[in-house]
Amino acid sequence: FELLEMLKAHKKAIRRAAVSTFGFIAKAIGPQDVLHTLLNNLKVQDRQMRVWTTVAIAIVAETCGPFTVLPALMNEYRVPELNIQNGVLKSLSFVFEYIGDMGKDYVYAVTPLLEDALMERDPVHRQTACSIVKHLSLGVVGLGCEDALLHLFNYVWPNIFEES
Repeated sequence: FELLEMLKAHKKAIRRAAVSTFGFIAKAIGPQDVLHTLLNNLKVQDRQMRVWTTVAIAIVAETCGPFTVLPALMNEYRVPELNIQNGVLKSLSFVFEYIGDMGKDYVYAVTPLLEDALMERDPVHRQTACSIVKHLSLGVVGLGCEDALLHLFNYVWPNIFEES
């Protein structure tokens, strides 16, 4: 994909257009090939590239449905590399921000992953996981998932007082 190089562009409008294009391509050819390329792109060292990759993953999820992206993201989180795990968490944050109330179908599926991230030693993990819980909560409030949200909030609460 030469389109990945566009994520390095200096102009924000070009990067935004490139990210949107990933959604259109995924809709046309199916999300699996696009998702595979984007997940591999989480391994690069360039931070800006990883951030825009996470946004592109979320747009693919929004375009093709979260069920096409979440299993691969959750599987990728198992890779014991910090950049990849942080990228997966950031992607999940964007996914739940974008899909809103569709997240109710996935609350119970991502709860174990979020538990793990909220107990992680790395403060970036915990902070990003708190962001995911925020977006997830705002999207599914009043839809019958309060037990899972309460469970997650019990993990969020100690992170509020943590000073690092």
